[in-house]
Amino acid sequence: MSHPNLMTLVKTWLQLIALAHILGGLMLPFVVQLDLVQPYFKLMAEVFALSPNQDLSIVQFMVGIFGPTIASWGVLFWAVVTQSFNNPTKKSWYVMLAACVVWAFYDSIYSSIFGLWINALINGVAFVSIVLPLWWVRKGFDN
Repeated sequence: MSHPNLMTLVKTWLQLIALAHILGGLMLPFVVQLDLVQPYFKLMAEVFALSPNQDLSIVQFMVGIFGPTIASWGVLFWAVVTQSFNNPTKKSWYVMLAACVVWAFYDSIYSSIFGLWINALINGVAFVSIVLPLWWVRKGFDN
């Protein structure tokens, strides 16, 4: 069984990641308007053979509208993490793992097919930041 302090630390870490998804997702429709992220949209325009000088508001809209979906994933992940750590079973550990694998695997492949490697890279970092701590506490879910 995993050390209780490690279980608490990983639970808190995963809840913080869920919270970041909630807040980030809610802010995304506004963040897409910032000058700081415009290079990302120019990259998307290049990948999709659009002129980077044209109005990219449709691309900004498509990314921004995805924000609530990201936020809802965060809400659901918060619930699954909280329930799983409160009642740790092998099944609950696999549910958390499956949620991450399904998202990261398909999102990264789809992004890569279209040449948006930056998305796959971001997914990889997020995936490791979730799955590695989950791996560390897997023995705490042997019930």
